[in-house]
Amino acid sequence: MVLTNGIKGIDLSKYHSIGLELDYKSPVNAERVRVYLRNFDPSYSDINDPLSLKYNMIEFEPESKEGLLIVPMRAFQVLSWWIADYEIPIEYAGPQFDNVTEIQISTSGNVAPADYELKIKSLVFYGERISEAALLKFNIMLWLTAAGLLLVFEHFKLRRNLRVIEAKGNELSSTNKALHEKTLHFEQLAFIDALTGTKNRNAVTIWLDKAMEDVRANGQAFSLIYIDIDHFKSINDTFGHLKGDEILKEFATVLKTQIRGNDVFVRWGGEEFILFCPGVSLSCAEAFALHLRTVVESYQWGDDLPITCSIGVAELTGNESFESLLNRADSALYAAKHGGRNQVEVRKV
Repeated sequence: MVLTNGIKGIDLSKYHSIGLELDYKSPVNAERVRVYLRNFDPSYSDINDPLSLKYNMIEFEPESKEGLLIVPMRAFQVLSWWIADYEIPIEYAGPQFDNVTEIQISTSGNVAPADYELKIKSLVFYGERISEAALLKFNIMLWLTAAGLLLVFEHFKLRRNLRVIEAKGNELSSTNKALHEKTLHFEQLAFIDALTGTKNRNAVTIWLDKAMEDVRANGQAFSLIYIDIDHFKSINDTFGHLKGDEILKEFATVLKTQIRGNDVFVRWGGEEFILFCPGVSLSCAEAFALHLRTVVESYQWGDDLPITCSIGVAELTGNESFESLLNRADSALYAAKHGGRNQVEVRKV
């Protein structure tokens, strides 16, 4: 659904939720649907390159019952392959709705050949022009004013209307409760990478500051293991993005079987993963990184693909910022990749 012929789209940033009512007929049970809000921003978009529009996406299984499915706008995530392919800076890596030029609704990426029918019954965006509390207060004052003016003549009618208001209030309370539960569900999804099931950057933003503060206060070590799948772009170019997605999911699964109790495993973007290791020294982190490299190299990958990974390791020092720690680990990863790949490099201060 193209909203404009040029670069000027629609500002949806003031809306807090999107409502969808779909009639989806699929030969496959539990088939999922994707909704994309494509945003144009001259900082990263090119009018001559349709793929350069930001991919804000949600993926879900259509409800079996009829009616609107209401989803908070903060549940949208930006596709990691798009961030990686277009080398998007971190300040533009989050969802953005201030200039939406296209709305796309499609099946999920991995579907079987068959006949599919997808009808859009309703597409609604919700935003607040007046708060619920103010609206309810206004309605109550309106009814009280009417009651004062018509008290003598409208006594029984007023009692009936008050019962109607009470019933509407109960209905509104039930609707708000259901919406709150649904919002909590999608907030949880916003912290999980949809493809691999690992945590995403959003999940560690708050945790990271607290974890670094704790290890400094307790005099503990804190190491970072930066992992990158070797030659992943060649896999995508040769076998396609679907095969690349399979490799990413399997790669994450293999590494998660090796992770220890206090480790935090995050898909950082594209084919890059980070393992945060509170309480782990540089030498121990290096030894564990070598173990992970061996596990990946010896694993039996589908189609006998020779999947390997390069790893950079660094340890937090003094009052060093996370950005500095990440840069050192990234420098080590760069050295590992340019030193022949399938190896581990360490960067000290």
